[in-house]
Amino acid sequence: MKTNKKIYSVALVTIALMLFSVLVLSTSSAATAQNSLPEIIETKITASGSAGFPDIYGDRIVYMNWRNETELSEIYVYNLSTKMETMIPTSGLTGFPKIYGDRIVYSALNMSNGRADIYMYNLSTSEESRITSSGISGFPDIYGDRIVYINSLGGRGDIYMYDLSTKKETPIVINRYPGIPAIYNDRIVFHEWDSRLLKHSDIKMYNISTSEETQINTSGSAVLPVIYGNRIVYYNTSHGKPDIYMFDLSAKEETKITTNETANGTSNGYGSLAIYGSRIVWLDRPHIEDLQPGENLYYNIYVYDLSASNETKISTSEYIIYNLATYGNIIVWSGEDKAPGNNSTVDIYMCTIPGEDTEPDAEQEPLVKRNENMPGFEVISGIVSLFGVFLYRRR
Repeated sequence: MKTNKKIYSVALVTIALMLFSVLVLSTSSAATAQNSLPEIIETKITASGSAGFPDIYGDRIVYMNWRNETELSEIYVYNLSTKMETMIPTSGLTGFPKIYGDRIVYSALNMSNGRADIYMYNLSTSEESRITSSGISGFPDIYGDRIVYINSLGGRGDIYMYDLSTKKETPIVINRYPGIPAIYNDRIVFHEWDSRLLKHSDIKMYNISTSEETQINTSGSAVLPVIYGNRIVYYNTSHGKPDIYMFDLSAKEETKITTNETANGTSNGYGSLAIYGSRIVWLDRPHIEDLQPGENLYYNIYVYDLSASNETKISTSEYIIYNLATYGNIIVWSGEDKAPGNNSTVDIYMCTIPGEDTEPDAEQEPLVKRNENMPGFEVISGIVSLFGVFLYRRR
């Protein structure tokens, strides 16, 4: 690896660590698994050793890949039906893709001027479209014709929505301190800090059809919401350690999903929580006192089935898991294999959970969501930081 690339990587990681200490709530404990599913087979999707941040829709998995010896990451899509991998023709430093149908949205950072914007690639037409031109937009999500993202045009992390059918951009949350949004049908969810000090945050939802905003909780310690149908799932640290909570919009009830007891466990970072139907998926690691001989403190994947009130440990990892997504019975994630000599590799993996798809939504097709907290003017810094961490792991 070239020396300048290593220096570039270390610089970005330094920025990432500084932002992490300010922006991310402390990681803490997790619930103990109730049982294990038999015959879960993990499949390695990539072999480049440089793939991360996957998302999935139908039989397509998208992810960013840094396989070339350049300072540019690229977007790839893997078709589970044809078992073919395709590189998406983009330019610049692209990453953090999300997919809905044949549309892929992603952040693109121009390294010559440091400007970041949202782009979309249509798999059916093989065309790339530029969605924003502010130069300070990032972290998109997509559902149908609607794309939501953070835009720092006003100096803060405002939330905007772009409608592909009308080609119109609409401000959703402005002059406040929201986190990265997630969208499902006509509902946008996000957590919002009470100030730039980032001490208190609650979950909120914006209804596109009614133009009404609703506060979901008032604990002052909830972050990273994901949404599927009438269910909003998020982390809540009101008891000092992050537990997973769910709010049912139909019943207007909040339910505690996990109960944490120690300072180890649940990962409440970017891309560590997802929901599809009645299944909630997250990253967890064992308590130190529960470690068995040969086990480590790496994160594993857990699933909670709301229909059966049952928690299941899906993976027993020999590598570090970072990000995950789920669609139907499929879970995808990025895992780092810590090889001897610090020659670690990061690739995309998947597994299929036995059984039928859980509670398919009658309203519309599902989409997995992922979020993280980020105040407005640090959007570009956050994008650079996450790119930097990924590049650093390629050393």
